[in-house]
Amino acid sequence: MQDSKIANIELMENTPMPKAILRLAIPTVFSTVISIVYNLTDTYFIGLLDDPVQLGAISLAFPVFTFLQAIGNMFGLGAPSYISRCLGARKYEEVRKTSAVSVYVTAILTVFLTLLVSFFMEPILRLIGTSDDTVGPTRDYLRLIVGFSIVLILQIILPALLRAEGKAKEAMIGMVIGTVLNIVLDPVLILLLDMGVAGAAWATITGNFCAVVFYIIVYLRGNTTLSIRLADFKPSMQIFKEVLKIGLPSTVAQTISSVAVILFNNVAAGYGDQVITAYGVAVKMITMEFMIVFGYVQGYVPLAGYNYGSGDIRRLLSGLKFTMLTGTIICLLFLIPFTVLAPAYIGAFTTNREIIDIGTQFLHAQAWAVPIIAIQTSLMSTFQATGQAVRAMVINLGRQCLFYLPFLYVSNCLWGMSGILYAQMASDLATTALAILFGIPFLKKLLRQSKQK
Repeated sequence: MQDSKIANIELMENTPMPKAILRLAIPTVFSTVISIVYNLTDTYFIGLLDDPVQLGAISLAFPVFTFLQAIGNMFGLGAPSYISRCLGARKYEEVRKTSAVSVYVTAILTVFLTLLVSFFMEPILRLIGTSDDTVGPTRDYLRLIVGFSIVLILQIILPALLRAEGKAKEAMIGMVIGTVLNIVLDPVLILLLDMGVAGAAWATITGNFCAVVFYIIVYLRGNTTLSIRLADFKPSMQIFKEVLKIGLPSTVAQTISSVAVILFNNVAAGYGDQVITAYGVAVKMITMEFMIVFGYVQGYVPLAGYNYGSGDIRRLLSGLKFTMLTGTIICLLFLIPFTVLAPAYIGAFTTNREIIDIGTQFLHAQAWAVPIIAIQTSLMSTFQATGQAVRAMVINLGRQCLFYLPFLYVSNCLWGMSGILYAQMASDLATTALAILFGIPFLKKLLRQSKQK
């Protein structure tokens, strides 16, 4: 473990910032891409059935799936920020306790929510906008996903804690294991055994389970400062305060994101199931861009937290500048699938011409906001890494709540379906503008601190 600590300190303190960020970011982005493939695989093989009803069921279940993920992100986003700062301050015992508390508390919360959602399954199905045609397949999918949610949530938090320590490679390997299994099992269960959406759920569960087993082995081998041992489960007010001030706003934002999708489905229901299905496919591309850019920025976050904790502000600012610039380049590359390749992307999941046309319109509308996503995520992640809870919370809430929901309803009233196409784009532009307004005074403060060193 001592060798691991020395290597980690060298990476965080002395490795040139661009090299250090890329060393952490590339495996993280790869993990993110794998996670996206994970999600798209189910949609793709269900799409091969050429059944809009089952494809719609996957889209309708998405907000519930996202809500469950939000529980994992409460500690999966909050704990890494605190752990990175503790590593920078050499507080290794606090790192062990924080990681153990995060895992066990997350598991307890997940079991509670599993029981709660299972009990209220029928009202939830009505709430998320299922029709008489889609309610059956959606129920089949959700029963399995919810029933095994503990596996899905552990697959989020365990690698997130590893990345906070700089072990992006180990986090990536687990994702590869889970995704490969999911890709192999999807065609077998969905097509060969004719299990439909239930087969997609079983493939996801099995892949996640095997990934979790791998992560547990990594932790128990001991080549890490982190811990999942029960002996280190020592909750304290300090741990909950530091973790929740970053993680809770993120969870609230992701929960609101789920609510936003549900509300969109209810608004779009007036235009037919095809609109819901088209949006469900298009939003995966929108989510893909956001997740890849966010995943790239996560390579900078542990370095930002560590150097903020150790007082090396110049190194933090250098990392932010590099991340924002290179992240924007990635965003510009994403203009291609959002514009010229949009019909081909939507067409990969369905042959229904109306769904393809509507989905393409959604992607073309969002293209206007694509280039600025890296600015938004870099600033938000800087707030998270440095413990700026209020700023991080407002930016998190802005994208899917403070701006999106008002834009959705106002644009629907004013321009009908044409209006709702542009709601997410307008929300991203407004959120980025707000992040810049929050970022300017904070960055000026950091610049003053860096000149004092």
